[in-house]
Amino acid sequence: MLVILGNSVFAQFSGSNLGEFQYGQLPNDTTAVATIYDRLATSYNVHSFKVRAVFEGFQTGVTGGDYLNLSQLTLRYKKRPLEIEVGNFYETIGRGILLRSFEVPGAILEDISFRSRHYFHRDILGVNAKYRVSNFEAKLIYGRPLNYVFPPTLEKEKRRPDEITALYAEYTLGKHTLGGAVMTHANEDNQSQYLMVTANGKLFGKWSYYSEIAKNYSDYKIFDFSKNASFAFYTNVNYSIKNFGASFEYKNYKKFVIGAGINEPPAGIKEHTYSVLNRSTHVLQPENETGFQFELFYTFPDYSILTINTSQASNVTHTRFNFQEYFVSYDFTAADKIDFKLFIDYAEDPFKLEQQRISLGIQTSWALLRTSEVEIRYEAQQFERLGNTVQNHVFGLGYNFSTKLSANILGEYSSDPFLSEDETETWLGGGLRYKLDRKNSLQAFVGSRRGGPACQAGVCYEVLDFNGVELRFTSRF
Repeated sequence: MLVILGNSVFAQFSGSNLGEFQYGQLPNDTTAVATIYDRLATSYNVHSFKVRAVFEGFQTGVTGGDYLNLSQLTLRYKKRPLEIEVGNFYETIGRGILLRSFEVPGAILEDISFRSRHYFHRDILGVNAKYRVSNFEAKLIYGRPLNYVFPPTLEKEKRRPDEITALYAEYTLGKHTLGGAVMTHANEDNQSQYLMVTANGKLFGKWSYYSEIAKNYSDYKIFDFSKNASFAFYTNVNYSIKNFGASFEYKNYKKFVIGAGINEPPAGIKEHTYSVLNRSTHVLQPENETGFQFELFYTFPDYSILTINTSQASNVTHTRFNFQEYFVSYDFTAADKIDFKLFIDYAEDPFKLEQQRISLGIQTSWALLRTSEVEIRYEAQQFERLGNTVQNHVFGLGYNFSTKLSANILGEYSSDPFLSEDETETWLGGGLRYKLDRKNSLQAFVGSRRGGPACQAGVCYEVLDFNGVELRFTSRF
């Protein structure tokens, strides 16, 4: 929506809405429960000012789970070289070693204990000021990061237990940028001070690098990197030339969980889109973890792509736990109509008690007629745990009738005794998606859906099993 005065745009109003209805059962439910969740995000721009307001609500028959809140309110002023945000905002320092805020679009969290649903994000409530001029940038942050584990039904003190004050500045000279940060963190238990230095740039045209080191200097000297000190180090190096590329990452984190977990250091582990692999992603332990990741990819003359990746993570407490993974994928097109994605993965994961874990799969999409397309995928996984062999299987079939209408069926099978008291467990569900236009879409799901860990944009969260009917409507205006 635009408000026009003369020949110039005076103000602009826009927004989006996510609404979801569920009727079904979560784990431990004995009867089906009906719930409604809605999130309305609005923004109003006028000249150099922007106001953003987000309303969030949830309604169910379970006592104590309902709420209707103004969950975010932000006033922003932006006119170079200055930008100021007051209220709820998102800000990250470096690659997240000291502080990371985020929003995972479309993800809704629900916990069995609270039986209340809320949007998956971590914002900061406070003040964020930025100054940019030429090759110099600085930002001053004060606020309380959100602990997204707790729903909006709980008091603000529990949802925002941490308070931070941070100053970050960087300067770019040629192809290289040097930055530094100082941050104070406080909660009801203690207060800590942190320093961080970053460096990134390009070398010889084909190479690029990024390095970041941070130190808690409250209890130990700045240059004390002994096993008892609290520090974090991360670096990556990338190389690319024509059809070939390579990257290497290294991490070393010691006692570096800040507060309720307001920081998210780079995991250094490949994040997969395949279901069996994404669900098995190693979750970073910043309290004590070292490791690396190395990846190669090559694009052939026929535009097929080969990717090879290996990663390792090591944690040492009373004993040493070593996670290691080897992944290969090949994407190609046959007969100019059928796209294939093949992968195979081998891992040893002592964190999950999964040994000799082998995963493989295939995804195909076949173009039919002018606008329709068939999609088929199959994934399988097997590993050893405590002397037992466990298998997981995923089968999906989808048909895109047009760019507006698509349907799919997804089935899963598992013999994992950690999931059910029965010898095996199966899930089967079907979905339908219809795009009314470019700004509005409707999704429907009927059946049972497997939950478990899910990772997106470097953040992992838990999805609950669901059995029932789900309707989701999204719109932009």
